[in-house]
Amino acid sequence: MFHEKQVSYLYEVGIQGGIRRAADILGVNPSVISRQISQLERRLQLPLLERRGRTVILTEAGKLLAEDYFESRQRREKLENHLRDLRHMRGGSVSVRIGGGLINVFIHEVMTQFAESWPQVFVEISVASMQEMLNDIVQGEADMAVAFGPIGSPELKRHSFRWGPICAVMAPDHELACLERVTIEQLAEQRLIALTESFGLQRHMNAMFQSKGLTFSPAYRCNLFSTAKGMSQAGLGISFMSRFAASSLIEQGKLVAIPVDHPIASSAQCHLLRNSDRRFTPAAHHMWRLLLNAFNDAESALPA
Repeated sequence: MFHEKQVSYLYEVGIQGGIRRAADILGVNPSVISRQISQLERRLQLPLLERRGRTVILTEAGKLLAEDYFESRQRREKLENHLRDLRHMRGGSVSVRIGGGLINVFIHEVMTQFAESWPQVFVEISVASMQEMLNDIVQGEADMAVAFGPIGSPELKRHSFRWGPICAVMAPDHELACLERVTIEQLAEQRLIALTESFGLQRHMNAMFQSKGLTFSPAYRCNLFSTAKGMSQAGLGISFMSRFAASSLIEQGKLVAIPVDHPIASSAQCHLLRNSDRRFTPAAHHMWRLLLNAFNDAESALPA
């Protein structure tokens, strides 16, 4: 309907209170501004300026056009700043879903490096169950996820890494703490600590017991790895996770981790997940590369 240049002239006239002052600010001839506004008035069939003494003000129609121009310019500037931030590795956000047993590795091996390179990027980190991660990735509510356990979502882009063995985690004075490996049959006689069924690790434990014709019958069930570790440390029972998940307490001598003697336990994997249809920002791409490198290095450090 009209050219942006014409409206920009009108906006400046309204701000400056006169055509000559607007021309001085814009560095153009006053006749250019006058001619462009006259053309706009003829096109709209509405007056846009009126004179009040020695001052020119905008009519109601002129004010509407000027306000719309100002708001549009603000939106465009905000968009341009955001795009520039993305190009120059400033600003933006990254959303990550992660399994509770993987949070230590993520913070120490990934976030510390990421924060140095991208200090102005907002990172949303949510600890989630396997199903919650899959739902958020598929629905586009998260950029990526780090999961542990069996997975079957072919529509997701996935990188898998060996992350076993799954271990029985217990207090150092537990009767099984001196073993090199522990069998499912031995575990069935103990007080066990389970995670909720939504955790990939708990699905692995259920499958191992079922393969031996047994039922995983816990004395306790919780929904946090930290709770499970605390209960094991207190001598209340045996919880299950990788050595990575309990590494700090193991190093402090407060827990021991005994590998579970079962093929599922020794072949357990963690997975980096993303939606193949979702395009990464530069910050998210950098986070993804750091995750790949961290889990590659961790897998290489595992015994063959």
